[in-house]
Amino acid sequence: GVRNMANGDFDTKIDTQKMIGPFKHHGECLNSIGDGMTIAVEERMKSERMKTELITNVSHDIKTPLTSIVNYVDLLKKEELDNQTAVGYVEVLDRQATRLRKLIEDLIEASKASTGNMKVTKETLNICELITQSLGEYEERFAANHLNIVTNLPEEGILIRADGRLLWRVLDNLMNNISKYAMPGSRVYTDVEKEGNATKFQLKNISREQLN
Repeated sequence: GVRNMANGDFDTKIDTQKMIGPFKHHGECLNSIGDGMTIAVEERMKSERMKTELITNVSHDIKTPLTSIVNYVDLLKKEELDNQTAVGYVEVLDRQATRLRKLIEDLIEASKASTGNMKVTKETLNICELITQSLGEYEERFAANHLNIVTNLPEEGILIRADGRLLWRVLDNLMNNISKYAMPGSRVYTDVEKEGNATKFQLKNISREQLN
């Protein structure tokens, strides 16, 4: 019974009917611990569900006025504005609205991921091509920080089973971190290799600040 509880099965009940003295008392205490743990887990799950629902609902509420802002910014961009200062303001609004929309989408995705509710659609894709495309997206930002990208990707590529959209977000996040936090003028190493039935992908860079 204790072994089952230790493995996470809190519904296990120790039969104490034929026990006597301290053994019976000990068995009853273990059963009480199991009940307490079950209640604690249920409360935690309820709290997590409420938090997820709150994030989702608030995010949707924010998206409604944000969509309106984006639409009006698009209309302003189509107007012939003579004032260059106003044109600059519209560009800032457009850029920040786009950034806010992406942050909200990321928040919803993170909420889904934390509860295991994220839909994953696996497909066959070439990991080397995906990495090359991701590096291309950040080419200008890497160049601005004088980062030298050293790639070690098999020419024939490597096919994997993954959700291309979600994996792209992972790569995008990694590349973004490198562009922000890598030491200017340093090298960034990108390696992909087969390891049995798996594929190992590595990114290595030197941080801008000293890490303890």
